[in-house]
Amino acid sequence: MLDMTSAGDVITLRAGTYNECDVRLRKPLTLRSYASERAHIHCNITVNNSVTIQIDTSASGSVLRQLEISGGMYYGIQLQTDWYPDPCCATKSGPSNILLEDLKIHDTGRDGIKITPKSNHVTIRNNEIWKTGAAEAPGTPLDNRNADGIDSVNVSNLVIEDNYIHDISTTGLYFKGGSSDVLVQRNRIENTGMSGILVGFDTSVEFFDLTINPQFYESIRGTVRNNIIRNTVYEGIGLYSAKDAVVVNNTIIDTAQLGHAAIYFGVPAQDWDPIAGRPPSINPLIRNNLVQQYGGNCVEIRHWNEFGGVSGLIGNPNTDFNLFTNSNGACVFRDARPGSPISAGGTLAQWRAYEAADLHSIYAPAGIDTSGQLLVGSAAIDAGTTLTQVTDDFDKQQRYPPYDIGADELNAPPPNQIFLGNFD
Repeated sequence: MLDMTSAGDVITLRAGTYNECDVRLRKPLTLRSYASERAHIHCNITVNNSVTIQIDTSASGSVLRQLEISGGMYYGIQLQTDWYPDPCCATKSGPSNILLEDLKIHDTGRDGIKITPKSNHVTIRNNEIWKTGAAEAPGTPLDNRNADGIDSVNVSNLVIEDNYIHDISTTGLYFKGGSSDVLVQRNRIENTGMSGILVGFDTSVEFFDLTINPQFYESIRGTVRNNIIRNTVYEGIGLYSAKDAVVVNNTIIDTAQLGHAAIYFGVPAQDWDPIAGRPPSINPLIRNNLVQQYGGNCVEIRHWNEFGGVSGLIGNPNTDFNLFTNSNGACVFRDARPGSPISAGGTLAQWRAYEAADLHSIYAPAGIDTSGQLLVGSAAIDAGTTLTQVTDDFDKQQRYPPYDIGADELNAPPPNQIFLGNFD
């Protein structure tokens, strides 16, 4: 069917299940369902080396909308690059200016969405992604799993917004491999086998573009704001070799159940390659985050003794105006870097004294409901700081100074608009 189309065509599918593997877009197309219907494209995960839908670089400008997509031995959707670091191919790119919107992606063999290098200006909006890792045998150890909600490597200007990502085998989403200017906002991420959101992570050296990122930063200028993250085995939000990251107004609930921390500065191995950089994260801005833990650590900076010693952060963590609480023991703050007096963990007061961070943060009950929304009387109300990087909240409602802490702004009109009407 796709071979009969012309660039720019719109293909509209009627409701029903289409058992197809490797549906491949080679030219710019819109693939969508008929109004008020949802067509289902399914690829059996036993089909060798399969993905359900693949978008090639030559299909830049394509749109997938209002579809159900399941299966694929590897991925539900893959954006397949033409870029490789070899000098022959370094000027090539990946599929770009792609819109993935209003999709139901589930029961994929590995990742729900896989985005390969130089796939730039991609928007992933208003989708639901769940049950990744369907090809993994029951009982597969966590260390042997690799099935994320969204896995993106060496991309720029990626927007991931307003998605519901849940029941994921490993991590909800990450952007790594030197990804730059990525925006992750207003997503709900729950029940992940590893982490919630990772700003950077751990990438093999061949996927970096060293002409623009010779230091091997995993993420550059990534922004994570207004997300609700709940029930993760490891960190809620992690920063790995992240340069100039902005992590603001997120709500993080019951994370780091097995290790790490709600907010975690990690260290990438980058395949243990001797030429890799593994730089520490630098110059983060971390504000207005609400952290409700049930035993897991609240903030942690890792230090790794390999390669002569590698730290998860250089300099100050630049954390402030956050709310921390732990319903099962104390909230632990840990800086494992050499010379730290809290290498084994400390209190918020000890963290403040040593790091000169979180000076305006509070330790108090979160005052949130089961969905992560603020309750009347919450200590988070008006306890944040006003930020130019944030203008709305998780529900797209405008924020007014002083900002509330967390992803939700308990609605109130600005003071100069309270009495705009008459008293008659």
